[in-house]
Amino acid sequence: MKCGPKFFFFLVALAASVPLLAQTSATPDTEKGFTEVETFQGTLSSTNKLMKIDSTVGYDFNRHFGVFAGLPIYFASVSGGATTGTIIAMTSGSSNAGIGNFYLGLAFRAPNPTLNYGSTITAGAPTGSTSKGFSSGRGTVDWSNHFDHSFRRFTPFLDAGLANTVPDSMLVTRPFTSLGAVGHFDEGGEYELVHHFAIGGSGYEITPFGNQKVFSKLVQPGQTRTTTGKSHGVFENTFASSGNGLTREDGVSTWVAFQPSPIWRAELGYTRSATFALNSFSFNLGFNVGKLLRTNKTF
Repeated sequence: MKCGPKFFFFLVALAASVPLLAQTSATPDTEKGFTEVETFQGTLSSTNKLMKIDSTVGYDFNRHFGVFAGLPIYFASVSGGATTGTIIAMTSGSSNAGIGNFYLGLAFRAPNPTLNYGSTITAGAPTGSTSKGFSSGRGTVDWSNHFDHSFRRFTPFLDAGLANTVPDSMLVTRPFTSLGAVGHFDEGGEYELVHHFAIGGSGYEITPFGNQKVFSKLVQPGQTRTTTGKSHGVFENTFASSGNGLTREDGVSTWVAFQPSPIWRAELGYTRSATFALNSFSFNLGFNVGKLLRTNKTF
């Protein structure tokens, strides 16, 4: 497929990001009120560990429209490896921690038995540390959409989008921050095995347009890190990189979910990046504080 048709499709079915999944529920729990979602997620591979705490608060004006804001906190731990450069070299390991980019967003929801739809526009401010790779030093914009339909226990979905940075997903905390136009897709489905338990799987694609700048969360400025194996992501070896196609990626994810109540949900997952030849395990814990407070008000 040529770039032109892809770009048109991106404009028709635009993007799911982390705020989208937290804010565009097809079945909002009330028509109006305060919202808050707390998430703790992590991605672990043979060479690094990435954790993120994300607090999102907002207000729903009705069942269709709402606003939200949030601030992620990152924790990055890297296994030891040979390094060169003028900065202190890594020995047994190193770690980074700090805030990411503060974000604001608008949410729209159109729940429907035939096709559920949700969309967000999210803008991020460069509040994160550029030297730690938590920000590119520039503002970000992401226009996002989510589509799904339930066939009894099976719910297929489509997420697709445009942004000027590669966003985290619910299962993958990215080991880098990027700057440059990208389209991002996630197509899959979830099946409810029994009450409270479900399994799911999806394929994802990141398609960059033009020049991409990549800032690693795993390598310090001025260092070059030597890794073993077949992985070839620039973020694993160099702090800052620039070029065409650096963020292009294809992969698959699978997960098992446990949701004992509408208040909280836990997921364990596995992701295989075919592009970067990288295997990782992940977890995501979500707690809906806003829904809990609304539930308590009904008693």
